[in-house]
Amino acid sequence: MLVREFLRKAPVTVSPQCSLAEAARLMSDHDVGALLVMSGEEIIGIVTDRDITVRGVGSGRGLEIAIADVMTEHPITIEGSADIFEAYRLLKEARVRRLPVVEEGELGGIVTMDDLLIALVLELGAVVSPAASEVLGSEASS
Repeated sequence: MLVREFLRKAPVTVSPQCSLAEAARLMSDHDVGALLVMSGEEIIGIVTDRDITVRGVGSGRGLEIAIADVMTEHPITIEGSADIFEAYRLLKEARVRRLPVVEEGELGGIVTMDDLLIALVLELGAVVSPAASEVLGSEASS
């Protein structure tokens, strides 16, 4: 299974000058936990709801500061054509929950740890289901 198969909605992007308050509003309006910070067509950072609360407000910074002050710079990205196990490996090694996805150099979306876990559970269910039916069917006839 490829990473691009798990992109559910278009990513929400902002400029590095976006304020924490505006970023929080965008997250709420779009029901997302992260925004990609762009400079032109280049991904220069990612800001999460946790960044806003911990690095921003929780550190005594006001809601008017720019997200450039709290974002994670140069986030690890993954190609949409990569296998989901590669995405899982990257998430685990980098100790992050979200990966921006690029398709031939252009932003494609974000894949999250939750997206991958759901995919793995569904795959496991598809593999186990025939075996479970066979076992349960043979028990019923005994």
